[in-house]
Amino acid sequence: MKKLYYMLLLAVMSLTVVSCDGWESPYYTDDIVGSWESYYGFDGYRDYDLWGYDVVRYDFYANYTGRYTYYSQTRLYFIDFQWETRGNRLYIWYADNDYDELYYGFENINGYANLVLSHSRHFYKYVVYRPAGFYYDKEKALESGQEPVKE
Repeated sequence: MKKLYYMLLLAVMSLTVVSCDGWESPYYTDDIVGSWESYYGFDGYRDYDLWGYDVVRYDFYANYTGRYTYYSQTRLYFIDFQWETRGNRLYIWYADNDYDELYYGFENINGYANLVLSHSRHFYKYVVYRPAGFYYDKEKALESGQEPVKE
């Protein structure tokens, strides 16, 4: 079984290298379930770090709902959403009737799988999200003195 897994992984990696259609992710939808916070991005020319109020967070729940958390003028806000994946595409429908169609994949850094999101199927520009532990917890926000505000 282990040998089959490594052979499959090698085959997928070789397809990814020669693919012209962008990044093909060999991961399943279950891999996206969890909490992810933005870490750094690539603007087409260079990498840039995300710090402080620029950091955003996605919580993807197993029931295909989720929460997007962000700062605006030093206040913490969140908006709920529904999501689904088709191949390497991620579709998000926000509660305020906004919509996002993203391409997703994973990169392995220091043994951790980071989520990569891009509006481009070729990943010319993208943002990398690292695992953020558990789903957003209101009590944690209260402990830090920052209660989120629902849009």
